[in-house]
Amino acid sequence: MLAVICSAIRARRGPAVVMALLVAVTAGGLGAAGWFADREAAAATAAVVAAAPAGQRTIGVRGNITLGADAEQALQRFRATIEAAAALPVERGVAGVQLPGAYGQTQSELRYRDDACANMELTGACPARAGEVALPGALARRLGVAPGSRLVLSPALSRTPLTLTVVATFEPRDPLGWWWSTQPGGDAGYTVLDTIAGAAVPAYCTYDLLLAPAHFTGGDRAAAPGAVERLRRDFPEVGSQAVVLSKAVEAERYAVTHGIVVAAVQLVAVGWIAIGVGAWYAAEARRADAARIALRGARRRRVLVATSGQSALPALVGAAVAAGLLTGVLHRPLTAPAVVLAGALVLIVLADWRLTRAPVQRLLRSAPPRRVPLAAAVLDLAVVALAVAAGYQSAVTGEAPVDGYGLELLTPVLFATAGAVLLTRLLLPPAVAAGRAALAQGRLTGGLTALFLARRTSAYRIVPVLAATACLCGVAAQDWARADAARLHRARAEVGADRVLSVAAVPRDRLLAAVRTADPTGRSAMAVVVSGASGPGPRVLAVDAPRLAAVAAVDIPALALDTGPARPGPGGGSGAGPADGAGGADGDGRAGGGGGVGGGGAGGVVNRLHPPAPAPVAVTGTALALRAAADGAVTVSLTLAVAGTGETVRADFGTITDIRVYRAEVPACRTGCRLVALDLDGAPGAVLDLTELRADGKVAVDGPGFADPARWRTAIRDDTATGVQRLRGAGGMRLASIVPAGGEQVDRHVYAVDAPLPLPVLATTGALREPERSGSRELTVAGLPVPVRPAISDDLPARGGGVIMVDLEYANRLTTGAAVTGDVDQVWLAAGAPPGLVDRLRAAGLQVIGEDSIAAGRDRLAHLGPAAALRFHLLAAALALLLACAALTTVAAVQRRGRRTEILALRRQGVPAHVLRAAGRWSALAPVALALGIGLVAAACSRRLLRSPVRPFTDAWPVAEPPVSALALLAAVAVAAACFAAAALVSGRDGSSR
Repeated sequence: MLAVICSAIRARRGPAVVMALLVAVTAGGLGAAGWFADREAAAATAAVVAAAPAGQRTIGVRGNITLGADAEQALQRFRATIEAAAALPVERGVAGVQLPGAYGQTQSELRYRDDACANMELTGACPARAGEVALPGALARRLGVAPGSRLVLSPALSRTPLTLTVVATFEPRDPLGWWWSTQPGGDAGYTVLDTIAGAAVPAYCTYDLLLAPAHFTGGDRAAAPGAVERLRRDFPEVGSQAVVLSKAVEAERYAVTHGIVVAAVQLVAVGWIAIGVGAWYAAEARRADAARIALRGARRRRVLVATSGQSALPALVGAAVAAGLLTGVLHRPLTAPAVVLAGALVLIVLADWRLTRAPVQRLLRSAPPRRVPLAAAVLDLAVVALAVAAGYQSAVTGEAPVDGYGLELLTPVLFATAGAVLLTRLLLPPAVAAGRAALAQGRLTGGLTALFLARRTSAYRIVPVLAATACLCGVAAQDWARADAARLHRARAEVGADRVLSVAAVPRDRLLAAVRTADPTGRSAMAVVVSGASGPGPRVLAVDAPRLAAVAAVDIPALALDTGPARPGPGGGSGAGPADGAGGADGDGRAGGGGGVGGGGAGGVVNRLHPPAPAPVAVTGTALALRAAADGAVTVSLTLAVAGTGETVRADFGTITDIRVYRAEVPACRTGCRLVALDLDGAPGAVLDLTELRADGKVAVDGPGFADPARWRTAIRDDTATGVQRLRGAGGMRLASIVPAGGEQVDRHVYAVDAPLPLPVLATTGALREPERSGSRELTVAGLPVPVRPAISDDLPARGGGVIMVDLEYANRLTTGAAVTGDVDQVWLAAGAPPGLVDRLRAAGLQVIGEDSIAAGRDRLAHLGPAAALRFHLLAAALALLLACAALTTVAAVQRRGRRTEILALRRQGVPAHVLRAAGRWSALAPVALALGIGLVAAACSRRLLRSPVRPFTDAWPVAEPPVSALALLAAVAVAAACFAAAALVSGRDGSSR
């Protein structure tokens, strides 16, 4: 029997080779899916861990301990206890001790931390002995100290002050690195452990553990969450985002595996359909073989073996080839070839089974047998029922992630197959009628084309294969196009601008001045300060708002702002008033009627963030003269910010008594300063009159300027009481020193109004905390709480995780622009920025320490799980194209012999050769055209009506891109059309030219 089968295979090599190819490609694609899933899952999880902030790999433990006489030993016991409870090898561990306190009125902490000096750019020496301290440069400038100065720290938990010697000032060496990202906010001095132990108070200790990436990408991915749970049982304060990162890793892994399984299932479905069609046509060609074997008295079983073996043996060879490649090259198990081969053998046996039940005389007929109406109807209804069930399952799941592998995964294939089955069944009778009518009217080409299609069943059996393949190609192309557009949109939103440069921390005035000097046009660069960049909460972006529309990557003119119901504010304009700052704001922080607030478009956004405000009070000169008088002992000083650097200096006029001119020297204001505040310190009830301020003889503030209540304000913090009361004065400002009721902190400053208050902000939904009982909202800017007036927009740039946007210049004026530890200074560059701009930024004094771009952000997203799964969808679509073309060649090869006989008979009857050639081409292309149309419609409907099983992102990032892409759909169908047409025309030559 084997010899008979091999002889028959040699006689019909074409169908045998195609059958082997169909099985090999299907089995190889299914087996490669597992290898591809493992590789891409590992790459995606590694990309997630690499892109995650180091803080997400950190476990931070906090607790109070008594340092005692041996502070180092006590801290070492704290470390050992935590490491034993975590029971997890770590990449790095850093312990520290914090002592809250104040230098006079300036709140600050004193800290010890492992490897502190190695992470600082020191100006001076590293603290080495008890009592030595290194201060941040900004804090040292505020305190007016330098290396060699002495300070007195008043610890919050002790009445005994600590006398400290400043041995250095510092700036963070790598402010974006892990060491600094785990530090709490606020300025702090760093010292040795013995200094804090000398305070003799319970110490607040910290220990931060940096977990290795292998804990998230390796086999035991539950180790990090387990360590966090164990630590929380033993320590009251344990903070970690390791659980969040672990969940993100699992989401990426699931996206890869599930998405690839979906594509593999669809590929196998198309492969089995192609194998079934190929086996059916091969069985048609073996009808004569079955008749001859039956005439020799063979039983049905032997007839079945002899006929089906001609397809089963090539299928075995194809499965063996696929198995060899999978095991030898990819080191995959034999499961995939076995599954595909089992399905192929079932289809082959079913295709030949009907031959064993047909009478010999029917098998010997040259005309193909008619289909049994009932059997055909049952098969058609079964396919349609499966398509309806799959569509229903997909519809009810909606946008929820698919946790299983149900029938909905085959929805596009079943839609196309059902459409092909129904349309071909409906179109065959009209084709017969049209052919007869065309022949009767003398139109030979059209008539013969229709009759060729009606006589052969290829239009019924091959169209579902081609339609399903075209649908898969269209769906894969649309999903990829949508995901690629979504990745670009998200990269623009998260990065913010075409390029983002991170620069070393400088005062905000200096950052603004440097960027404006490097780009005087305002169209290529923008200064930005990011607060909360490494934390889990929303980020605060202080931007140079007038440049936002030109530099930001998002479409600023298209932003829609939700400012709530507009009601007339008390100011009516945008100048700052004595109580509420900028007009046009009511008590609940909603936009009022002034300042162009609440509108969309670039102008509306800029006016929202940067409404008109009074100009700063400029003080240019080194010799200041203040004409003042006091009733009672009053000490007056001025706080000034140096233009271009933001450094704050004080001008102390001493004690004011009778009316005269009081003088102070401020050498730093030679090139210009901005008046920040007046500081009044006097006995309760003392009254101060201010009438004029001069700088180098020039008037800086005259009497009407001091008297204007819109130019001055008192404290703005809810937790701070004002110690100054403004009285009505004639020709100047009259202030009274008061003692507020209650135990609140007292602020005795009178601030110059040069920024709107409440400060206008833009925020994404949920980024701002709910308002306090008073109805006002506060935002911490540069370490200080500031009342804000919000508008909501979910299309802001750099909005990953939520963002709150303020104007950098106004925020700087309200907070004096001090650099805050943890803030990140950036320069955003627009697309098309001139090539020498970065060099000009360096020349302006900025040090570039990092860079990001939209292209890099898009590339990061392209290495994550959904993109990997969609790449395999494209590969599966290409393999499905190969399978469909192979099935098409099988159909053409089987029909070629019968078609040749028909052509010769028609030629003898005088039908011209060119008519037969044209009819042959059109009859070969008509099923292809019909299948492409069905596949196109099915692919569009699948994505219009049903959700994609592979979402572009694993998190909740909204995807606004439409699921149907006409360009991608047409491109995919064009590729499929070229492949199908080439296969149909090349393999369908029947000798009609002779």
